[in-house]
Order: sequence, then C-alpha cells, then structure tokens
Amino acid sequence: MVTNDDGVEAPGLLALVRALHVEGYQIEVAGPLRDHSGSGSSIGTLDDGAAIAYEESRIEDLPDVRVIGFDAPPSFAVLAMRTGTFGAVPDLIVSGINPGHNTGRLVLNSSTVGAALTAVSTGARAIAISCGFAPTHRFDTAAAVAVAAVRWMVDHGSPRTLLNLNVPDLDLSALRGVRSTVLAPRSLMGLTLERRADAVHLRRFNNTEKLGVGTDSAAVIADYVALTALQSVTSDASADVSEAVRAIEEALVPVVAAVSPSAE
Repeated sequence: MVTNDDGVEAPGLLALVRALHVEGYQIEVAGPLRDHSGSGSSIGTLDDGAAIAYEESRIEDLPDVRVIGFDAPPSFAVLAMRTGTFGAVPDLIVSGINPGHNTGRLVLNSSTVGAALTAVSTGARAIAISCGFAPTHRFDTAAAVAVAAVRWMVDHGSPRTLLNLNVPDLDLSALRGVRSTVLAPRSLMGLTLERRADAVHLRRFNNTEKLGVGTDSAAVIADYVALTALQSVTSDASADVSEAVRAIEEALVPVVAAVSPSAE
C-alpha cells in the first residue's frame, strides 16, 4: 500500500507508485483527499458513529491500481486498509514521496512518518521516504531509493520494521551512498512563529548547523541517503522511573486524604 500526507493525486506519490509498478509490485493507494501535512499520526475524529467520506478512483495511466481517497489524515487510511475494511490487508506500507525532508525531531509532527508509525503499530512493515522541497526536489532519485528499500523489506524486513529514508536532491549517480543514522537534534527544516494582530504566521527556514554527528540531518547535508530505523508506540522497560513513581505517590497522599470520606 502506498500513502502520503499531500493527497492521493500528489506528484510525489504518483512518482513512487509508477516506480514500484514498473518493478511488478501489486499496489493499492490509500490516503487523504487533501493535504494533511504536519498532523503527525492523527486519524482525525474519534466520535462514535462518525462517517468518514471516501472516493475510489484509478490512476489514468495505471488502471490496475486502485486509489482510495479519504476525508481524513493518512493514518486513518492505514487503519482502514490494515483492518481489512476494503479487502486484502497490505503487509507493507510505503509512505511518500514527501516534498520536504523528515529528519530529527520533526518526525514527531510529520504525517508521512506518522502513517508509517501507525502501520507498524498494527504489526505491518513500513517505509517513509522524503526528499527536499520544490523546486529542487528530486522525486526520481527518491523513487529509485524507495524501490531498493522496498526490495530489501520484501526479502528481509520483519514485522514492525520501520525505515525512515531521507534522500538528497541529487542525480542518483551523485549520491555518496547510504548511511545508517540516528535522529538529529535539529531537523533540516526550521520553523519560526510570527505573531500578528489576528493570526500567527509560520515561517520556514533551512537548518544547516548543529546537526550532530552520525545523524540523519547531517547525512543528507553530506549527500548521503539517511536511513533511520524508528519504533512505534512501545514502553521503555529500561527507563528507571522509580523516583517519579515515589514523587507522584507522595504528592497524591494529601489529595486522596482530602477527598476520602471521614471514618465514623
């Protein structure tokens, strides 16, 4: 299954679908009808009985590829397909190609990565793939990297494996290679907020410094494809939170005493 956060007709998604189709993969597309960038792994409304509209279509030059567009974020599309609501359940979800690198702490807010995180939380395997912003974005290079990643995932990827790939905007031959990375302290895209009388305006800028060593952001800047393995929603059993447990318990003692009925 191919999804993204920019809409099922977005050029990055179509470039990815066409590259995978050439390789002979059986593909379905499921994603939002409109742009849901920056909504993380939101699935939209949780109201009981809510009706989520959808539309089915086909890609004009690929009539064998079914497209299901939802009036909801991409994580909802992942859930709808992974629960078998629309037939066969996909075991590999590829999210992208996103215009705009998803590195560092920005992955928390990325709906491209959020859809992949949702997929692995249901037991699937997932790939999120991103390149740079227009007009210098290179969907062709990112699509070639995606095909190689899908080939590896099909042959070797275990359930709940999630690869986050960020591809420099270069010719394929100009890439210096692929590096296994960790999340950077800073994303390649920085954000500032500007308060005005009636609205807060968002401004985007490029981060090129303080990207860390061995990180995804630093790798892309150095012309490498950054491959970062991510985890979905899991408990950190190794974390020592005993002091926090005691502090919270102690803080609750007077509260509990105040609301408890007096002993007769």
